[in-house]
Amino acid sequence: MHILETTDEKAMKIIKDKEFLRSISQQIDLLNTVGGGISETYTDIRKNKKGAVIEVWAAGVNPESFRVVLHQNQITIFSVLQSLENPEMAVPMFTRIFMLPPQVDLNRIKAVYKDGELKVKLPFHESTLNPQKIDIKQL
Repeated sequence: MHILETTDEKAMKIIKDKEFLRSISQQIDLLNTVGGGISETYTDIRKNKKGAVIEVWAAGVNPESFRVVLHQNQITIFSVLQSLENPEMAVPMFTRIFMLPPQVDLNRIKAVYKDGELKVKLPFHESTLNPQKIDIKQL
């Protein structure tokens, strides 16, 4: 005996298919971004005696999507939305560029993601933390 599924039953099966929903939601996010949608982001810079921290919160952005690029004294923080269907296809979701002051030790910059927040730690050079007295010689 062959039982025909109703439209409602088919819709319920699709709704229960979590992998399908995850895939389609990523595609919708990608199309929304291509169509002019944006990811709301919030950035804050906190300074202290030993350095500074750039804090970034971006709604709906997973940790793997973040990128932090250092070039000379400029740091760029951005995220991309990758297509699950086509790994070659990616759309930028947001970009922030920061010019770094000379006291930042570029070799010790670190980025950490925790609890939905990306923190880029910008430590100052040790020499800027401990001023050194220079003796003046008389000639």
